[in-house]
Amino acid sequence: MPTEIAEGGQATIDAMQRMRDASLPEEERFTSDFTDHDPAAGQPVGPTGMAWFWEQFGKAFTDLDREIIETIVTPTKFITIMNLSGTHTGEFLGHAPTGKRFTVRNVQVVGFRDGKMSDRWGSTDELGILSQLGLL
Repeated sequence: MPTEIAEGGQATIDAMQRMRDASLPEEERFTSDFTDHDPAAGQPVGPTGMAWFWEQFGKAFTDLDREIIETIVTPTKFITIMNLSGTHTGEFLGHAPTGKRFTVRNVQVVGFRDGKMSDRWGSTDELGILSQLGLL
């Protein structure tokens, strides 16, 4: 898992670790104008929307696995390329569990400002997931 950290990137790594700490209040982890540029269908706006999405996804795929391929960290961005895998054990996009497993590529770009998460852009091969689960 190669990681490239640009000068000044350690502050972003520290901010990313803080952002993942759900015991901290949202205002300590996210900027007041946080924007998810690629929200899922039905996802609430703002930081609570991110928590909602991962809760829903975690219920649909209870054994999620992230194989990090590469991470690039700058003073303002945390970029991760990974393979995302899971077994369909709960409802997903209105589909009952199939018990089938999927593996797809996932790219996440997270922006930081003043030590807090300010933006998220992401791309996950949802068609690949649906196809591998036999739902297409």
